[in-house]
Amino acid sequence: MSADSAGYQEFCDEQGLLQRLEELSPRTLVIDIEPLVAYWDGTQDALDRGIARELDLVSAVPSVVVVCFATNSARRPSVQPPSTEVDVVYLAAARKPTRVKPYLSFPRPGAVVGDQVLTDGLLAKRLGYTFLHYHAPLTGAPLRPQLLAVLGRLASRVIFG
Repeated sequence: MSADSAGYQEFCDEQGLLQRLEELSPRTLVIDIEPLVAYWDGTQDALDRGIARELDLVSAVPSVVVVCFATNSARRPSVQPPSTEVDVVYLAAARKPTRVKPYLSFPRPGAVVGDQVLTDGLLAKRLGYTFLHYHAPLTGAPLRPQLLAVLGRLASRVIFG
């Protein structure tokens, strides 16, 4: 399956993500920050460690040449994420899914990894990327992500067929 097919796939853990990435062979990977990389109310250290962990995971997928971490929040890593094998971009206040310009120069095919159909999924759809939907445990999540998840479940069939 080509990552450019604007498809929809689900996963529940990092091993499932790695398996899907190996199948898709995307050149660009857009990764939502909360909650896969760092939890919503997590510390700065948790964000930095989460970015390093995800970059380490992605390094096992030779097709990936760009990793873009994108969040609608204002949080940022304490330092520019290091990487010698891929280009790393970090977009805070990304305004997903309405703002697509920052992603248009990335090589194709691509995939968006995220927990919300209405932000991450619609961004993937607009870019023509595959959406890798992370089913995050929402225990203790802020109210907004919980509501978006419910609405996203209802909308996913309409958006992705």
